[in-house]
Amino acid sequence: MLVGCSSGSAERNEDSADTTTSGSTSSASAGSAIPNPKDATAVDVCELLPEDVATQLGVQPEGKKRDNVLGATETDNCTWKSQGGLISVAMSPVKDRSLDTYYNNQSEYVDFERITVQGNPGVRANKVKPMGSGSCGMFLATQQSQLVQSFAILQSEEAGVTDPCALAKKALRLSLPSWPAAE
Repeated sequence: MLVGCSSGSAERNEDSADTTTSGSTSSASAGSAIPNPKDATAVDVCELLPEDVATQLGVQPEGKKRDNVLGATETDNCTWKSQGGLISVAMSPVKDRSLDTYYNNQSEYVDFERITVQGNPGVRANKVKPMGSGSCGMFLATQQSQLVQSFAILQSEEAGVTDPCALAKKALRLSLPSWPAAE
C-alpha cells in the first residue's frame, strides 16, 4: 500500500541514532512521551508531505490522494511517486490507535522495531522483510491515540539494494515539523 526510496549512508547513520528498541510499552505510547503533539488530521492528507520534502525524497512534489477502501475506521492516504515510478512514498493519519496496538502484537511482525523520530515514539512493523520485499511501513505517534503511517515502496530494480525503511523514516522526520500542533 505504501512507499520506499534510497538514501545515503549519512541518512542511515542519522536515522539509526534516532532508533530505540527498548522501553516500557505503556510509557512509550503515553501522551507525555510525545514532546510536541501534532494533529495530522487537521490538514489534507496530501499536505502531510510538503513539496520541498517530496523533492528531497526523490518523488514528485504533488501526491495523489487515494480514498480509503478498508472501512470507516481507516483514513485516506496520499502517495507520491518518482518520475519513473521506481520509488513511491505514502502517508496516512490513523485516528483512534496507539502504539500499544503494535507493541502488544509484536509477534505478528517479521520485522519489528521501536523507533523515535524527533523525540516522538514510533514503530517499524512489517509482516514481510523490507529489504527482500522492497517495502517498509512505520507508524509515528503524533498524539496518544493518533498515528501517522509512512510507507515506502521500491520497485524490483531497487529491492534488496536500497533500504526502504530509511526512506519511510526520512519522510516522517522531514515532514513532522510542518504538521499543525494538536489543540
